Amino acid sequence: MLYTTLKFLAIAAALWGLLSLYERWSVYPLDDTRIDPAQVGLPALREVRFRANDQTLILWVAEPKGDKPVILYFHGNAGNLANRAQRFSLMIDQGYGLVALAYRGSGGSTGRPSERAITADATALYDRISEVLPGTDADRLVLYGESLGSGVAARLVSLRAERQPRAVILEAPYTSIPDVARHHMPWTAALSWKMTNRWDTKEHIASLQAPLLILHGDRDRVIPFAQGQRVHERAATADKTFLAVNGAGHDDLWREDTRASLWQFIEARAPGLP
Repeated sequence: MLYTTLKFLAIAAALWGLLSLYERWSVYPLDDTRIDPAQVGLPALREVRFRANDQTLILWVAEPKGDKPVILYFHGNAGNLANRAQRFSLMIDQGYGLVALAYRGSGGSTGRPSERAITADATALYDRISEVLPGTDADRLVLYGESLGSGVAARLVSLRAERQPRAVILEAPYTSIPDVARHHMPWTAALSWKMTNRWDTKEHIASLQAPLLILHGDRDRVIPFAQGQRVHERAATADKTFLAVNGAGHDDLWREDTRASLWQFIEARAPGLP
């Protein structure tokens, strides 16, 4: 009996070790390389050092044109801000302002990433956005959460339910990190409750009252399409749209037709626009 118990504990410890490695490597495989926006063809963007929670965070910032909204961008877990140069360029071409946060351990920002740390940094940035772009407040912000960043945006909204942004856009959102882990590795089901980075989007999105647009590829092999649908269902807002991108996977959602829907959504709900 003792041998059986010890064997079970050894197996459980080994599985937990594998799950811990999955969490460490899969949730935050960030690139810490610091790159100036001009190096990737974005002279309209400037780098800003934002001090928060005893860390120095790198922001890429562009002023809005006229009364256009400002997109507060939370990126996915692959690479760094430079990997989003093309979409940032397209946003700027539309006249939108941009504040893109490089998470701790990414793109020159100091510190180590975790759900608690990134949440604290995103909240500080949201609360102090006028320090970055004077005259900007929550009502002018459109939150954009890409993949991992969808959980960041949803968590931020849940913490600032009384002061919500103008609108929220989630690209390939997930219900939670443990749910994603169980999808890819069913053997983690019994241990996934121990994961420290949970990003429980399906719970946090229930606080959302601002307009919501979700983009999700119906061939996404990273974040199941059904999880994006579940997030849409759980959102409390009455003004919500789920855009299924036919034939798209996880990283090819920014097609011309998708962008047209994206701009239309922003312009219909942002201040100062027809």
